[in-house]
Amino acid sequence: MVRVKAERLREIGEAIFTALGLSEEAASFLVDTLVEASLTGHDSHGIQYYTRYAERIREGYIKVDAQPRVVKETPTTALVDGAWAPGQITARKVTRLAVEKAKQHMVSAVGAYNCNHIGRIGYYTQMASSQGVIAELFVNVGHPIVSAHNGFGPLFGTNPFSLSVPTEGEPPFLVDYATSMVAAGKLSFAASKGARIPTHWARDAEGHETDDPEVLGKGGWLLPFGSYKGYGLQLCCELLGAVLTGSRTGIDPRQEPPSSNGVLMVALNPEAFVGLQPFKEAAGALLDHVKSSPSLPGREVLVPGMPEARVKEERLRQGVEVPETTWRAITELCGELGVDATLK
Repeated sequence: MVRVKAERLREIGEAIFTALGLSEEAASFLVDTLVEASLTGHDSHGIQYYTRYAERIREGYIKVDAQPRVVKETPTTALVDGAWAPGQITARKVTRLAVEKAKQHMVSAVGAYNCNHIGRIGYYTQMASSQGVIAELFVNVGHPIVSAHNGFGPLFGTNPFSLSVPTEGEPPFLVDYATSMVAAGKLSFAASKGARIPTHWARDAEGHETDDPEVLGKGGWLLPFGSYKGYGLQLCCELLGAVLTGSRTGIDPRQEPPSSNGVLMVALNPEAFVGLQPFKEAAGALLDHVKSSPSLPGREVLVPGMPEARVKEERLRQGVEVPETTWRAITELCGELGVDATLK
């Protein structure tokens, strides 16, 4: 493993993406989402995407000059054509619109199609909650690698869901997870470390349990988490993230670009109900009570958002551990682009 300070990861990432044609502002935002994922322990959605996105830019899937635009709008809703711009730029536009409309009209829903991979989706719901708005995000992934409950073979994407609410104090309440057993990036991250995976994550091409982190490239698939309960949420993300927004579904025969997202953000303004400050205070009191409740021996009761905050605090101090194979790929990309990747 190579340990790299977060600020150096940002500098290298911004240099990579500006060299590939993104504006400085777009590159800075895209890189911030990836570094934040690595800082919070979500390495599967972190800086390993430097090389993946570079490849997709070079292949023409990510349009560096494209700008997402609103194609349909009401006072409380909007539909955005992502125009295959960097997915993070489209997701930011969706979030800004949802927050703005919820602040004005108390509730909003904003969707997007023609959207590239947006990264860790909790980044956007937390962006909204930091502005005093409750936000939930339904996302479909158009490339199928997850089976239905009791199904044989891939049918859906990893279809993540996130919800964040404003609370008193830090960290914010943040739920963010794939509706598959794990995000697909966790398999590639395991492979980059030379590690095996738990056998309950995936099935091989014959439907057998496997610990092979490269199984998805060999005809295998991931399972939905939580049996039929995760499968139900998986379908919610497919119906709201893709069908409602006109995005590519898992059953669509078109499979380019390699990782499209259908996005729907629903935002609620607490001022329409008990009020923002009373909500934050009551929510904070509730979460404090949960955290202080009795735990099993040797265990601790946490609330969503706490593990990420702890990992981030540690990694800001000590740096981010990057697998050597990942770092080698990044430095090779830097060499091709004339970017200085030395560790300072």
